[in-house]
Amino acid sequence: MRWRSALPWTFPQKWAGLRSRGEYMALGMGFTFVVPSLGQVQKYVGMWGTLFYVLLVFGFWSVAHRFLRKVEALVPERWAWGLALATGLMLFVLFSALYPIADAGIIGGGSDRDDALNLGVRELLRGRCPYHVTTYLGNPIAPLPGGLLLSLPFVMLGNSAYQNFFWLAVFFLIAREVLSDTRQALLLLWSLLLFSPVLLQQIVTGGDLPANSIAVLTFCWLLLGASHRWRPVVALLLGLAWAWRVNFVLLIPLVCVLLDRKIGRRSALGLVGLASGVFAGVTLPFALHDPHGLSPFLMQNKFARFDGILAHAGLLLPLVAGGYALARARAHADARALFREGALILAFPIIGGLILATVQAGRLDLSLADYGVSFLFFGALATWTRWVHVLSLEERIAFEERRSARTS
Repeated sequence: MRWRSALPWTFPQKWAGLRSRGEYMALGMGFTFVVPSLGQVQKYVGMWGTLFYVLLVFGFWSVAHRFLRKVEALVPERWAWGLALATGLMLFVLFSALYPIADAGIIGGGSDRDDALNLGVRELLRGRCPYHVTTYLGNPIAPLPGGLLLSLPFVMLGNSAYQNFFWLAVFFLIAREVLSDTRQALLLLWSLLLFSPVLLQQIVTGGDLPANSIAVLTFCWLLLGASHRWRPVVALLLGLAWAWRVNFVLLIPLVCVLLDRKIGRRSALGLVGLASGVFAGVTLPFALHDPHGLSPFLMQNKFARFDGILAHAGLLLPLVAGGYALARARAHADARALFREGALILAFPIIGGLILATVQAGRLDLSLADYGVSFLFFGALATWTRWVHVLSLEERIAFEERRSARTS
């Protein structure tokens, strides 16, 4: 398969208004790392602790560009793979020690996202509808059928919580390919773990938000770079990843436009149609089986709670988010847009939800911030790519051609 052509180009000149790449890195990394973790930080350290966290992260990344290059120089390329493996082992040890405690609710009240996937997959394997059972916290099964199917191998291994380790490894490999440097990919992974505590919280509690986000990012990236014979397979997998949480369908216009510019409109519509058909094919049978409301749609519509302050918020806000996604795709999509525009599109409904939750509560309410994990990996890779000023294969060829023309 041919991946290199899928690499994002460097960012356009509209970012030149920032005085330095250091400022862009501080803004991009600060926003990307901070927003998804605000809810967890506020939960444990309160308002003043949250303010300190925000200032700490933005302050660090405002100066990080001055010494991260030196850190990179101290680590030989051949050591990076060993350090990455050691990081994974340490995370698994941490998971093994803390997961039983977190799952029992001793720390943080626990999470039933792993239990939802485990129960749902087991119900599917027994030939029963997975949406008629509830988790140990009494909640309905929230993931759509695509999430159950993608989680099936890990449930067969014993626990859906294991999938976070697999998808983090996949993200590391993609980052290495995009950044063309194992050390940079490792620094990015360490930064995510250190500065975005919601990621560690999700790993320790077995939450599936990181797995879902990385799966969508992976299949979108592969679809843009795969050879002709593999694209239908990747499109099928992307349809399953979309059919995990419904907010990721906001990426459909962006993916369609990127494919249109890469392989032509007819092929692009065919592939997006295949992915959308998979989404509908695995979801509609369960929706028809439960005409009173499929629990994932009811559970995942976080905007319905705002109907009291904004009429029909549960319908209006998704439509606004869809319009924003379409506008970003049509106005800004180019070969470098997947990570950058994907992050902005996925962040839009999260920011809107945080604003409305705060208005409704009459105080700063950051409880919905955890869902910002959906854009965490898109935004981190976009910003890091801009910082290291990665050139795509096409840019490298163009650069060499210009240099050859000047020398001749």
